[in-house]
Amino acid sequence: MNLNWFKHHTCPEDEEEATLLVDPETETIPETDEDGNLLYYCIEGQHIFSVDEDGSTGNSASKKRR
Repeated sequence: MNLNWFKHHTCPEDEEEATLLVDPETETIPETDEDGNLLYYCIEGQHIFSVDEDGSTGNSASKKRR
């Protein structure tokens, strides 16, 4: 599967580039939430958010280190 066209997405909270999360073994199967939406990781804000097929972003889960 060619992931290049949706490998990055702008984070709705930090307005920085986020990277698509993929299966670590294959590096080709995108990670999804329970609704099948793609998951992205924002390095700037250290959190994960989802993007549906229309490009709308969903809730984020904070993963900040303390």
